[in-house]
Amino acid sequence: MSMTVEQRPSTGDLHGAFEQLMYVLTSTEQASASNFKFRYIADLYVGGVLVSRVKVFPNTAGAGVFRVDKLIQDHMSATNAYQGATAGTEVQLYTIHNTGGVTGATDKVFSNNNGETFRKVEMKFGQEYAASATADPTVYLNQITGEFLQVIMTAGLQRSITWDDGIDNYLTLSGWIGLFTPFNFRALFLSDRRTENTQGFTSNLVSSITPILIDVDVDSPYTLAFLNDSSAPTSSILKSIYVALYDASDSLLDSRNFIPGTDGGTENTSVSTDQGRLQYFGCGPGNFDTQTVDTTFRDFFVNNQVSYYELCGVTGTSTTPSSTGDLTTTVYRFNINQCKSIYQDAGYPKMTVAWQNSFGAWDYQIFRLRFNYSDTIKRKTFDQVAGNWDTTDAAQDFQFRGAQGGTRVAKVEAHQELTATTDLLQDSDVAILETLMLSPQVYLLSENGGLAVVPIVVTDTSFVKKRRVDERAPFLYQIKFKYAKPRPTTKGGTFSGLS
Repeated sequence: MSMTVEQRPSTGDLHGAFEQLMYVLTSTEQASASNFKFRYIADLYVGGVLVSRVKVFPNTAGAGVFRVDKLIQDHMSATNAYQGATAGTEVQLYTIHNTGGVTGATDKVFSNNNGETFRKVEMKFGQEYAASATADPTVYLNQITGEFLQVIMTAGLQRSITWDDGIDNYLTLSGWIGLFTPFNFRALFLSDRRTENTQGFTSNLVSSITPILIDVDVDSPYTLAFLNDSSAPTSSILKSIYVALYDASDSLLDSRNFIPGTDGGTENTSVSTDQGRLQYFGCGPGNFDTQTVDTTFRDFFVNNQVSYYELCGVTGTSTTPSSTGDLTTTVYRFNINQCKSIYQDAGYPKMTVAWQNSFGAWDYQIFRLRFNYSDTIKRKTFDQVAGNWDTTDAAQDFQFRGAQGGTRVAKVEAHQELTATTDLLQDSDVAILETLMLSPQVYLLSENGGLAVVPIVVTDTSFVKKRRVDERAPFLYQIKFKYAKPRPTTKGGTFSGLS
């Protein structure tokens, strides 16, 4: 009995779970004229457990062709809750966006993923056939084992040429996720913000680097996800994330190396599960001003002394980056915006929107300008018959109140909607807004007795990519959202009798 894998996804690359992943197999038993009802079998194992089995008939060439990404996708999900060092009911109550500020875990600025944002899965293959046309087929499982694939929640939106733009062929750019593996100064975090700033400034840390600019407020939550396994195919060499704080005069206030494994999460050489292979770093002002890993560092945020800060992955646990050789990622600069626009709505606070980005991690955008609320309302009505029809008798006259009868409302259903306006945006911000429009999970972050996470839905059905060639930058966008949960409403009651 002999089965052969003729084609497989590259085991040397990390793959997108929502990109095509193909296996092609052949079998000497399929070619035999004495075998009937032949089918190839593919088994998907997640965490060592069989979760899916598919059987296919041979194609006209006698091969079995499996598209296994369709099997894997049902076992992927974004990480919404802070995972902490140990699993439990308490830590699951807190959002991933508040990493560093979680009650009882303020000494943890890193969080593992939930074990479903990154998956290492195994494919096993077998076959079945019968000895005659009338006999039941015999199943032969596990003829090929050890076909491991590592995947993250992406469909390839950040490929340099996306699938819909017309790639050369199926194998084109199969290793594109390597750009997001922390192993040199060109590598990126798992964020769709990947365009260097267009303002012309360079990094304070490494002058040859043009940093990626992120605009935040003094209390903004923010997380950056990163790949964390030192083993292939990820091969991450990130040992810490270096953060340097600056005031408005560009003077260094403080700096620190935050270390996975020591400050939460898992160290890259200690990774043994899917949870540790992708991690989150709580790196917004709203994360830093509550963490207790370094209270001196924290107090610069608490006292509003920080004008901006830069961060990057580095090769050591105490490395102060001064050259590209020290870096495992490029540099990100967070500008803290403390200004108010004359167009900002004084009656409502700013809005921070978080959404599942094209990697299954999170990106964020602040909407500071005016926004409008409205309600969409549906009413379920009926026609009420006035009077005491069912109780009138010799002792009680027929009667009704003038308020009875006519069309009445049995139930009201309402959803709150809002139209939000962005700040003035540059070209790079336009690209990030497209990923918001394409996201399956969008949340409104607000401070209501802690960090509240409100599910919302983007209701716009089109998106215009504004460019400098079409109109003068910077750009304004208005985006429409609907609250996922209905407004609190009541019923009118039974409407019975005269009461």
